[in-house]
Parts: sequence; C-alpha cells; structure tokens
Amino acid sequence: MKLLKAKRGRKSFKKEFKRQIKYAIAAAVGFLIAFAWRNSIYNATEQIIEKFTESSKHIISNISASIIITIIGVLIIIVSSRLLRD
Repeated sequence: MKLLKAKRGRKSFKKEFKRQIKYAIAAAVGFLIAFAWRNSIYNATEQIIEKFTESSKHIISNISASIIITIIGVLIIIVSSRLLRD
C-alpha cells in the first residue's frame, strides 16, 4: 500500500515538476523577448514625444515616454485579464 502511494506521489511530483519547468521556460523566453523590444519601443516613443513637444530636453522626454508606456501597458493588462477570465 505504501509503495503504491509512493509511486503515485512520484508520478504526481514528476508531472508537476515538468509543468513548472515549462512555465519557467516560457516566462524566461517572455522576459527575453520583452527585453529585446524594450529599447526599440522606448526610443520610438521618446522620438514621438520630442516631435510633439519640440523639446530636446532628454529628461522630460524620458519621463513622458515612461508614463505613456506604463499607461499603455496597464491598459493591455486590464483588457487581457478581462478577455481571459475563467
């Protein structure tokens, strides 16, 4: 009886372990993709802001770009969480 429980426990552990490894790999790849796109998105947003404000002050465009990207990111999170409800 104990041997049977131990085998089931091992199978369950292996299954959960594999699932968690898949999630970890997916998260790592997702972070890698996000990091690769970060500079492109940030620089493009910064250039757009500099065009509209006609300001060459780097700090103002940096802060503005960060705020705009944050707002867009939050909106994407809200929309995706509503669409992917259980």
